[in-house]
Amino acid sequence: MTFHSETLGGHMAVAVTGLDLNNVRDDETRSLVDLLHQNLVLCIRDQQLAPPAFRDAMALFGRPLLRKQLAHTPECVEVNIISSEDRDELGDRRRIVNGASWHTDDSFMREPCSLTMLYGVVVPAIGGDTLFANMYAAYDDLPSATRARIDGLHVVHKYSSSRKLGRVSTRPAEEMAAMPEAIHPLVRTHPETRRKALYLNPNRMEQVVAMERSDSDRLLDELIAHATQPKFQYRHKWRRGDIVIWDNRCTLHKANADYPEGEQRLMHRVVVA
Repeated sequence: MTFHSETLGGHMAVAVTGLDLNNVRDDETRSLVDLLHQNLVLCIRDQQLAPPAFRDAMALFGRPLLRKQLAHTPECVEVNIISSEDRDELGDRRRIVNGASWHTDDSFMREPCSLTMLYGVVVPAIGGDTLFANMYAAYDDLPSATRARIDGLHVVHKYSSSRKLGRVSTRPAEEMAAMPEAIHPLVRTHPETRRKALYLNPNRMEQVVAMERSDSDRLLDELIAHATQPKFQYRHKWRRGDIVIWDNRCTLHKANADYPEGEQRLMHRVVVA
């Protein structure tokens, strides 16, 4: 490899330096994919990419998707904008902090994205970190009786769940009609690593299929509390030029809006099929 890698968290996350994503060889791409599968979260430091170049670099990991729930850059519709200036444009126009609660991207869709890529264009001097949680480790740490109980269960996910923990942006009626409920396994087997992981989204899960609502709520609340314990977490402190790639099939994440008022946070985002 022509680049250097350094472990960031004790059980997940790795940083890469000495790589220019404007010009990546095939063998380097394969090494990056391997690092991501091994570490769940991959940070590529010191990048300078215009939106089309960012999209093209992320296409090395999969097919970029369109996501209408977020604004996009003028130059490139596959590159979404996540900003400290975001507002609920179709609703009450109040500020929205995208990703402020624990979640995994796209679980309300029947075919969720696999990977998310976030590019730190402008980062606050203080705060604005992103937290990640390791869903392999959370599953492995469950008692064997609990694992046996939940293997095979499925959960209804929806864009605006009655269990949601935070505000979600208002969407046009025709877009909502095109986002019917999705049903996903509570425990997923990763297609590449073949490891089992909890598949949770506290902001989108509605109910366990074929389970009484009270029992479903109790089970989901217990699993969420278990999976988001500090021992499963990694906290990413952003540097300008970081591109952080994570695997939604085996992680949760959340954004921290704890930076001082007046500080700007601007991220570009790509998700792949």
